[in-house]
Amino acid sequence: MNYQNIFDTHIAGTLKLATGLLSKYPKSIKALLKISAHEAKAKKIRSKWLDEGICVPPLLIVSTTQSCNLKCKGCYSANVCRESKTELAKERIAELLDEASTVGCSTVLLAGGEPLLAPDWMNSAAEHNELLGLVFINGTLFDERWYEFFSSHRNMIVLFSVEGSHERTDGRRGSGVIEKIKAAMTELQKRKIPFGISITTGSHNIDEVICEGFIDPYIELGCRLVIHVEYVPISENDELLPLSEIEKACLSEYCYMQSRSGKAIFIAFPGNEDVYGGCLAAGRGFLHISTFGLLEPCPFAPYSDRDLSKISFIEALKSPLLNALRAEANSLHEGVGGCSLRNKEAWISKILSEES
Repeated sequence: MNYQNIFDTHIAGTLKLATGLLSKYPKSIKALLKISAHEAKAKKIRSKWLDEGICVPPLLIVSTTQSCNLKCKGCYSANVCRESKTELAKERIAELLDEASTVGCSTVLLAGGEPLLAPDWMNSAAEHNELLGLVFINGTLFDERWYEFFSSHRNMIVLFSVEGSHERTDGRRGSGVIEKIKAAMTELQKRKIPFGISITTGSHNIDEVICEGFIDPYIELGCRLVIHVEYVPISENDELLPLSEIEKACLSEYCYMQSRSGKAIFIAFPGNEDVYGGCLAAGRGFLHISTFGLLEPCPFAPYSDRDLSKISFIEALKSPLLNALRAEANSLHEGVGGCSLRNKEAWISKILSEES
């Protein structure tokens, strides 16, 4: 079985598992069935494009905006230097999601900055109710408008960012943040709106976040999805630490066993990419769209030769850079913080210079 079939099988299995977990949320089940039907069709569409030499990713990761109301310690998004440009226009965002859905994408991960400060992305993703929208937020901006939004658009699942203990979360994100998160979770539970959590996981907190009992209070509040995002350091002097190889293996095993428990879906990102024959970036599993519309291999590899503000999504997928990275996928194994491209800047720069 090739890596595409393995990845597609995992997506289908995860959606099936989610259907069981959301049995007490009839509105969410209805939305999930539509998403599952689209994914079944999208899988076939992706296969047809692949026959033509174009690799369409099931997942799109979007940095919706540079704006954020917090200044979290060690925030990758806030510290990566990017050229200052105009963010994508509302009309282009709507077109882009139309194009992505049509050619076979099925899941959109909205990150930031803070996605709740990017209403154009939020509204456009919500309107595409055939797509699963995962929204990674800091949890401090919830108000009645957003409760109504997530109640009305069940294809959109909010994930609250936490760091471990309450003290650790407030220490990185700011005093009082965890209380605002808990208040929002409580209100979502009252309204029968499922949600998830996202944990930036590294050597500094893995023992804490995978220990017995850590996740139970969130499950009791209605959490049904837990994503462990492997920490990518900003610099050698970063006080937060990436996972070791042994810790990565422990995290993958933990997520597998926890998902089998039936409490929630647990995912390590990027997880064990060796199962897929190497790096899943560059379209093999996912792609990243920057705030300014640049199509990039992944959020932690800010390199691009295609600008989505100027060309169609399918034309951008013909990128020589992405083709070159996919061709070397089997030699791109997990590196620092789970990113196999992190220390490949010279090689990628050479590819880009040869293209120009």
